[in-house]
Amino acid sequence: MKRFNWQASLPYILAIPIFYLITMVYFQTELLEGNRLPQGDILQFQGMKHLSEQYTESHDGEAPLWNVAMFGGFPEYLIASFEDGPLRWVETLTRGFIDGDTTASVFFRCMLLFWVTLLCFRVNPYLAIIGGIAFAFNTFYVVSTEAGHMTKMWAIAYAGPVLGGMALIRQRKFGLGFAVFALAVAMELRANHLQITYYLIFACVVYTVSILAEAIKEKDFGFITKAAGVLLLGAVLAGATQTVRLWTLLEYTPYSTRGEMELTPLTEGEGQAEEGLSKEYAFSWSQGKAETLTLFVPNLYGGASYEEPKRGGAFEQALSRVTGNPQQAAQIVSREGFRVPTYHGDQPFTAGPIYMGAVIFFLFILGLVMLDNKQRVWMTVAIVLLLMFSWGRNLQWFNYLLFDYFPGFNKFRSVSMAQGLATLLMSLMGYMGLQKLLEEKGEERIKKLFTAAGIAAGMALLVMVTVGMMDMSAQTPDGMNKDMSMVGRMFGIKDANVVKTLVKGLEQERVEMARSSAMRSLVLVLLAAGLIWAVLKQKVSKQVGLLIIGLVLVGDVWLVAKNYLNDTKYLDAGDKQLSITKTEADKRILQDESYYRVMTLGNTFQEARTSYFHKSIGGYFAAKMRRYQDMIERQFVQEQQVFIASLQSGQPDFSTLKTINMLNTKYIKFGDKAEQVLVNPEALGNAWFVNNVITVNTADDEMTYLGQIDPENTAIINTDQFELSKEDYAADSTATATLQSFDNRHIEYQTSSTKDGLVVFSEVYYPKGWVAKIDGKEVDVLRANYILRALEVPAGTHTITFDFEPTSYVVGSTITLSASYLMFALALLAIGWSVYSFKKSEEEAVEVVG
Repeated sequence: MKRFNWQASLPYILAIPIFYLITMVYFQTELLEGNRLPQGDILQFQGMKHLSEQYTESHDGEAPLWNVAMFGGFPEYLIASFEDGPLRWVETLTRGFIDGDTTASVFFRCMLLFWVTLLCFRVNPYLAIIGGIAFAFNTFYVVSTEAGHMTKMWAIAYAGPVLGGMALIRQRKFGLGFAVFALAVAMELRANHLQITYYLIFACVVYTVSILAEAIKEKDFGFITKAAGVLLLGAVLAGATQTVRLWTLLEYTPYSTRGEMELTPLTEGEGQAEEGLSKEYAFSWSQGKAETLTLFVPNLYGGASYEEPKRGGAFEQALSRVTGNPQQAAQIVSREGFRVPTYHGDQPFTAGPIYMGAVIFFLFILGLVMLDNKQRVWMTVAIVLLLMFSWGRNLQWFNYLLFDYFPGFNKFRSVSMAQGLATLLMSLMGYMGLQKLLEEKGEERIKKLFTAAGIAAGMALLVMVTVGMMDMSAQTPDGMNKDMSMVGRMFGIKDANVVKTLVKGLEQERVEMARSSAMRSLVLVLLAAGLIWAVLKQKVSKQVGLLIIGLVLVGDVWLVAKNYLNDTKYLDAGDKQLSITKTEADKRILQDESYYRVMTLGNTFQEARTSYFHKSIGGYFAAKMRRYQDMIERQFVQEQQVFIASLQSGQPDFSTLKTINMLNTKYIKFGDKAEQVLVNPEALGNAWFVNNVITVNTADDEMTYLGQIDPENTAIINTDQFELSKEDYAADSTATATLQSFDNRHIEYQTSSTKDGLVVFSEVYYPKGWVAKIDGKEVDVLRANYILRALEVPAGTHTITFDFEPTSYVVGSTITLSASYLMFALALLAIGWSVYSFKKSEEEAVEVVG
């Protein structure tokens, strides 16, 4: 019987404890002291979900499906998690059983999964441990986590094993490859960050073409058949595990801002797309081409939007000249929390640079030099493609072409995040390059090492020499200088000459930051290259050399990451900034237990705090319903502005809120105090009979008439899309439509009228899933006033119900759960078969030798 090889198994045994140790050290304030990171997007998410969670708790775990807390109502399943059985176990396992609400769990997952990825690509297990740690502390991932972009981080983490599974299949390890690929794709889709997944597909396609080309060249058509079958089976099963998510999303997309636009743009140059997002919106976060070099020199473009100036640096000196008092200038600069606008790249703002690490960048260049075409070509093509995506409007001939003609490209914004996947591939390439360098023999490898080091060091030197000649001013996309206004507002200075002096100091500060950062990268490259040379020349042992290189590599990204995510960012678990607390204004509104909506004046349609306690007409969600977004842009914002002006004059005019009143906006909040709540007497209630109907044939006409009608008496119906049985809908004066009960999935009304009539409901129209019945008989739901529901109701007393039971959810959930168990079982069988086959081959090899 073969004895257990402890030496070969040691790195696999040590990896998980090391990842736990690193996580514990970096996040001790969170894991040991119970502190929490205030993440803006997480707080918004809490606001979105709170009322839905209350529904689930009060309905024995039933999913709410319809979110009543935002935008007058919209599909809850867009932000919901779904029951998918064993995939929850995988999710728990990959975060190391660490609390999923912690930032620590995200970084553990990144370390673990990139380690798995490197192992799939045959990287030395010790080197893979180093790679996993360094990968997790890339500043892109650090600032994304700090902002609360958790789904983005999950999607990037699972992207590596997707490629790793493909690598195993390329190595003819079909069983293990299937298991890793299928599970990774399922978890990637489960992360529900479609933009990262969309970009990953491009990388997978490039890799697939590379594998196919190699097999064709070798005339290994049997492999092509097997690989295609395994990949197809894995992808289909993984997709099936997310049926409910994908089905509901595909169902919703045509009605969202990602769908077709129905209105004519307000102006010829408005730039709105017929389908999907507008170019201006989609490419608002575009990386500058040269800004990509922050992967290597973090402060080349000033770091974060605002950074601390250097004590005694160029900005302090400029401030000293302006004040005429060096001591006062030093006091201002040294003041806690003092920041200046250092970032001067192409994005509107940034929480930090995308820095992968100077040493890792050097290893990436080493990978370009060392790897053969089988690996180098596909990774280089994928990296370049992703970087080109991230340049957005700065590479218009390419990205605008894709935006206009390539399926799905116009559905996403913040294209700079494509660099998140690019860094994954660049890191992978770097560690594979170092692995090959350490495996090769002969002096030729020394030349390759010096070539890579020379290129990286030369780039750092070039930045140091030329940075003073760069334009260090911050500019808007249309070429306007932002520095004058930013600095003027910052100090409250109107004297243009004084502001210019400070701006020049700021620009020189940026030069010094970039030069110092380049010097740091140069030193790190030379140090890493020297250590690798010492290992190759056997000046130090391979184990000791790898340990020191690992310390340098991890220390590099660790120290930069600490600038953007450190203990000072965390707050005591009881701090009010970590949760949404009930204000006096909220308490006053909540005394009313009837059904109504609330509007918070100000940033109404970009905040979900109100939604935590109330049914809001606002909210926070990127993919709103297209028609609701149209109302925001064409009606709600203008009405709100007019109302605010009347409020400021001391005579609030609620009649100006015509379309807002349609949504039964009973309370208007403009502060946190009880007296900062207004009761809106013009809110139209839950449902009402109308006296008149205006029929139109286009969306433009619907919107035009909305600004002219009295919605309490008149409804607008697009008869090109909805049929009416009559023309005269004059209601009797005693007609009533009364809400009897309401929750997320069921609404009931009682109506009474002596005449046939048209009832308008203050509920947002959505055609997929809502079933209306009058006295138990299903009837067609009409769309009135551009966004509301309406029904033709016969004379008499009737019970009207609305039930939300979308087939996409009901059937999709069953398929999801069944497919999850099936795929998980097949993956376990495939892993078991792979282990059995491996042991059997080893035993046969021993017998042959014997």
